[in-house]
Amino acid sequence: MSVINEIRREREDLARVLKKHKGIRKIVEDLYPDSAHFIYELLQNAEDKGATSAKFTLHETILVFEHDGSPFEKEHIEGITDIGEGTNADADDKIGRFGVGFKAVFAYCETPHIYSPTYSFKICELVLPFEIEAMQSLGKRTRFEFPFNNPKKEPQAAFAEVETGLNQLAKTTLLFLSNLESIRWQIGESISGEVVRVRHPMEHFEVLKTVNSMPTASSHFLCFDRPVDELPKQRVAIAF
Repeated sequence: MSVINEIRREREDLARVLKKHKGIRKIVEDLYPDSAHFIYELLQNAEDKGATSAKFTLHETILVFEHDGSPFEKEHIEGITDIGEGTNADADDKIGRFGVGFKAVFAYCETPHIYSPTYSFKICELVLPFEIEAMQSLGKRTRFEFPFNNPKKEPQAAFAEVETGLNQLAKTTLLFLSNLESIRWQIGESISGEVVRVRHPMEHFEVLKTVNSMPTASSHFLCFDRPVDELPKQRVAIAF
């Protein structure tokens, strides 16, 4: 039995509970009050996977997200298809509890598709993974596809909310991250943007934001950080 089929069998009882108690789904969809918060969940996951670059591509009926971090392993599939335990639930040196925050995408999408060099699968009913054909053209990148097929939200509304989330992506998003150096986004055929972090000597960082290849912001910061006691991979930082 494949890993994905094995995990699906383990999740079948949970899926029956979710189907019977539909209020649980509303809770996980409403984890965060602001629209399209899952954009930041995806970026945090990419950071935790050691990615240096990430890209969003928004079409009228689907959002695509890619990063160049490490691929999915079995425990990541288990985390992303669980309720209440994320893939980083026991990893205090990571940013996010990805399995939990990821559920916010189901307010937009019934069937997220995930393509990784190791595993390719879609998620149905919040917790059931199904194998899908791999996308060889991705090479070592990981790709998420979120078709706007939640019957409670029209694709036009989903598009508008995600578009707003991408356009309002703060230029300081990258400032306190260790791995991600660039975030790009493409909205249809008309709008493209990028936020880039440049490290200068010492603690001097520059954050650049461009839209349609035109610079819109350039900010300079002095940023200081240190490890958290007993959590050497977790850091506390302050910027001026």
